[in-house]
Amino acid sequence: MAATLPLWAALRSPVSSRRFSPIHKTNAHLQYNVFLSPLSSPSSITLPRLFGSGRIFPRLLAAKQQVDQDEVGFDQQPSQELGIASACLVGVLTGVSVVLFNNCVHLLRDFSWDGIPDRGASWLREAPIGSNWLRVILVPTIGGLVVSVLNQLRESAGESTGDSDSSLDRVKAVLRPFLKTVAACVTLGTGNSLGPEGPSVEIGASIAKGVNSLFNKSPQTGFSLLAAGSAAGISSGFNAAVAGCFFAVESVLWPSSSTDSSTSLPNTTSMVILSAVTASVVSEIGLGSEPAFKVPDYDFRSPGELPLYLLLGALCGLVSLALSRCTSSMTSAVDSLNKDAGIPKAVFPVVGGLTVGIIALVYPEVLYWGFQNVDILLEKRPFVKGLSADLLLQLVAVKIAATAWCRASGLVGGYYAPSLFIGGAAGMAYGKFIGLALAQNPEINLSILEVASPQAYGWNGCYTCGGLSSSSYSGTTAI
Repeated sequence: MAATLPLWAALRSPVSSRRFSPIHKTNAHLQYNVFLSPLSSPSSITLPRLFGSGRIFPRLLAAKQQVDQDEVGFDQQPSQELGIASACLVGVLTGVSVVLFNNCVHLLRDFSWDGIPDRGASWLREAPIGSNWLRVILVPTIGGLVVSVLNQLRESAGESTGDSDSSLDRVKAVLRPFLKTVAACVTLGTGNSLGPEGPSVEIGASIAKGVNSLFNKSPQTGFSLLAAGSAAGISSGFNAAVAGCFFAVESVLWPSSSTDSSTSLPNTTSMVILSAVTASVVSEIGLGSEPAFKVPDYDFRSPGELPLYLLLGALCGLVSLALSRCTSSMTSAVDSLNKDAGIPKAVFPVVGGLTVGIIALVYPEVLYWGFQNVDILLEKRPFVKGLSADLLLQLVAVKIAATAWCRASGLVGGYYAPSLFIGGAAGMAYGKFIGLALAQNPEINLSILEVASPQAYGWNGCYTCGGLSSSSYSGTTAI
């Protein structure tokens, strides 16, 4: 009966997935202690299984003695304060790294193309092709050559000496993500058809792993920091802390919870939020407060327009599926050429850059140019002529092929920016075709079916394809 009251007091406290364990080497009579367990075994009884709660038990003040960890059988979790401080450090380092990454991409792009940044790649369409065709082909090709060399160096750095504690392996562990970030910078700076979001997330994840190995050395806290680093990468890339938090939930936490529901993640939510907000503040200082996109002004015209948006969503789903299937097919083709035909992997990034350069002679919008090309599609650049509906459809097909080939060939970058471009082009073409159909059929009662401008459909197409085509299928992040 003496043990019942302290235990009952503990059960009445807020609880996370922590485990009861008898205290050893203590003078307290039948006292119980609560401490964190990094993993939960199937044979143990965890409090969330009993009560269905994700809250946290405070440690009993009556039991402050040292727990004999060898006798109990598992290690004690690091302090919550250390986890929160580590998340803030991850946010700061990720924000600084993403700012440097974006600045390097912009500097390399301006050096390579010597164009007008605010006009995107459209200035190549208006410039005389005779004076620019060699640059259009050579710049992405040289970028592919540099990426090929960096990929070979990264593979060499991936070879371990067998001693995980050796200084050489530690240097290689730092060198691999650095070389991949430089390869992404070269890929995007030379205009190849990929995006910066994937590298930004990998930067945050790499920093999170380094911070965890330096301070915490806990798999459980390391997973929470991984989610925080991913959130910081998206947050700093888009200057959107809320989007970073949703991305961490959809891409890291939800997939993990479905595979290992017994894993306890105390303070993960606060770590993700703090890391994302910190990274967003740092990126705003370094890159400015200008939003990534200039959202067009449009409004909802009539209820009869809703089925048109539903149809647009279905079409964007098909476009996203085409991008995914095209990437898989080209990746399989590259693997077959490498294994069966004996073509070295180092050749493919060069061929990928050359292919992008040849395509850009006719369709310069396939070149990566920040998000200016998306603004051009949405006709938010007053000095750039709008693109026709048939040209927009051609850009959808060409951008899918160019992005899939760049990804399959070994060039380094993400899916999200190309997906936004593809969705924007598809939505704008869809909106223009609807407007044309209504103009040619004046008998339709416009008071019943009054539609918005093509920019409205283009904007919705951007984020529909962006959420579906990204590797994480992060629809809430896209919103």
